[in-house]
Amino acid sequence: MVDVTEPAGVDSGVWPPRFRQRLRQFVVIDLLPAVWIALLTANATLNTALGLSSGAVVAVWLVALAIGIPLAVRRRRPIPVLGVVLASAIVAVLLGMSVAITGLAVALALYPVALSVGRRGSAVVLGVALLGVTLAAVLAATVLDPHFLVVAQNTESFHADLLSSLSSSWITIGAGWTLGRSIRASRAYAGQVAEHREQTAVSEERLRIAREMHDVVAHSMSVIVMKAAVANHVYDTRPEESQEALGIIESVSRAALADIQRVLGTLRSAGEAHLAPSPGLDELPQLVENARLTDVRVELDRETIPALPAAVQLSAYRIVQEALTNVIKHAAAPVRCTVRITAELGELHLAVIDDGIPRCPVDEPGHGLIGMRERAALHHGTLVAGRQPSGGFAVHARLPYKTPEPT
Repeated sequence: MVDVTEPAGVDSGVWPPRFRQRLRQFVVIDLLPAVWIALLTANATLNTALGLSSGAVVAVWLVALAIGIPLAVRRRRPIPVLGVVLASAIVAVLLGMSVAITGLAVALALYPVALSVGRRGSAVVLGVALLGVTLAAVLAATVLDPHFLVVAQNTESFHADLLSSLSSSWITIGAGWTLGRSIRASRAYAGQVAEHREQTAVSEERLRIAREMHDVVAHSMSVIVMKAAVANHVYDTRPEESQEALGIIESVSRAALADIQRVLGTLRSAGEAHLAPSPGLDELPQLVENARLTDVRVELDRETIPALPAAVQLSAYRIVQEALTNVIKHAAAPVRCTVRITAELGELHLAVIDDGIPRCPVDEPGHGLIGMRERAALHHGTLVAGRQPSGGFAVHARLPYKTPEPT
């Protein structure tokens, strides 16, 4: 048996899948309904009319084909198809043909217009369609001589029952227009939702990258600035100490550059970048050592921590990093700082507490505190930061996490 959607004698593999899919859609969605409307229009009229001459039968078939066949291309040329179908429907009304299928054909032609044209334009088209059918019906029922009608004996024509026929036509045509407008509105809303989600995703990604860059650059630059000031101050009197400070600047700069490359690498596709793993709790000792290079006496108090998700470890690392950065930037030496990390059932607790005196009063929280709170909020946790009654500054964070289920 030969497939109706492909030319006979031709291998189906020759035709692209997209072409075959479009051909099936054209046959099922466009061509078959168009042929069905044409046949239904002719049969509905011929079955209810009696004693038609051969000329009348030919006229009925010609009008039926003019109403139905253009519907095959209604999705490609909605407005021209509506014009042809509406004109043919008006002729059918003047000839006294059946009104039920005529109104359905106009509704099918009006649907893609309402779907593709703006609200004002589609409303104008709807008014034209209703006005054209109404004027033709009134003319056929009140002005034309019944013997002039080609199908004068048709009991379902406008001439036989004007009010009922007009009501059913209006409802059918209005339903086609309303359906088209509703689907257009649904598609527009779905597009707006998709666009909003895309914009939200882009904004969240930008905020994430900005947060990462802030944490990396702020911490590293604080260490570099501190050591650069030392190197500049003792350059002439203690060159060996100046050289040591420059070495620290070099090592911290290299580490910061690697961290920045890791963050920026997330902007590339996986095929273009081989990303290093994100920093976690295992990198905290090195972070503490970098803080100690700035003459901040940091103690790391860390209990045995169970396996944590990578996202929780990254947030914990960045919170500690930002807290130490604030100690380096804002506390006057000498400073003693304690970093305490504990874990309870499903929660990771962080505490960064220093006893330093602030160099200058801070009225409003900076981007660092805001970023730490955002990182805690990502995991539905909390972060509290503020000055202690006994002096110094404290940061307490709580990061919930899901404990892996035993296998």
